[in-house]
Amino acid sequence: MIELKSISKIYTSKQNTFHALSDINLSIPDGEILGVVGYSGAGKSTLIRIINGLILPSSGDVKIHQQSLAELSVLEMRRMRQSMGMIFQHFNLVFSMTVRSNVLLALSIGKYPKDQREKRVTELLELVGLSDKMDRYPVELSGGERQRLGIARALSNHPKVLLCDEATSALDQKTAQDIIRLLKTIQEKTKITIVFISHQIEIVKDLCTRIVVMDKGQIIEDQSTKSIFTHPKSMVTRSLIRSLIYEPKDLTKAIYELIYDHTNADSNTLSDMIKTYQVDVNIMFAKTLELKDEVIGYLYLQIEGTQKEQALAFLKKQHVEVNRYV
Repeated sequence: MIELKSISKIYTSKQNTFHALSDINLSIPDGEILGVVGYSGAGKSTLIRIINGLILPSSGDVKIHQQSLAELSVLEMRRMRQSMGMIFQHFNLVFSMTVRSNVLLALSIGKYPKDQREKRVTELLELVGLSDKMDRYPVELSGGERQRLGIARALSNHPKVLLCDEATSALDQKTAQDIIRLLKTIQEKTKITIVFISHQIEIVKDLCTRIVVMDKGQIIEDQSTKSIFTHPKSMVTRSLIRSLIYEPKDLTKAIYELIYDHTNADSNTLSDMIKTYQVDVNIMFAKTLELKDEVIGYLYLQIEGTQKEQALAFLKKQHVEVNRYV
């Protein structure tokens, strides 16, 4: 269990005071895949560096397996960090070393038993699909292959937690999805805890079981992945979701967003509303998103008529999520 209690991080200068994090409370059970999303400057990277002790909070307490980081000695802090692997946006590889040597370096720094290092290198490169590129240099690898090498290094010393800071942001969509599938496979095999930081909610939805949304240094939403997409509570969350679904061109009339899942996807609901309340409906856009074993539907429409409010209330009674877009 990773626990953050009342965490704040304040940076001060002669000119101003900046609250990077404010009153963060977060628990991450062992084996969970947690996504942390938000726009640039939301505090995501500060949060992940507080988890692994690279940044100390201004106030509050961080506990890793019930051990407060504030109580650790320098040596104990170093050992704690070895229980956490870190994957970065720009790979952080040693470009003068081969693939094999990059992994060996991580094993050496972690004081992995010398007589077991070669075996561990073979295991890791096989796991990430780089066995045939052991003697190549990072410059000879594609972006996806470099990130696979970064994952191998992060996993070298059998960490209990894997921290991913914008791990797919530098990759194209197909390659990013390949990395996500690899992380899912690794988690299924090892049951490692994954904390995945990203501004790309479309990537997070395919990996994480739970999503935390951050804005201006605060956690503004914390729900299961399905609930985030079916019942978003904050405008920031809705904006992140809509950025991958729909951008309206006609802003002259109000647009309403309807969200469906298997519990409310009755094909007659919309037609019943139109007949009962005699409203005119203009469907602007529709799209579905796949979330693990479920499909979520999004419908954007304009509604006109004297009974528009009653019609919207009818939809809500049918457990359809209704949000006014504009």
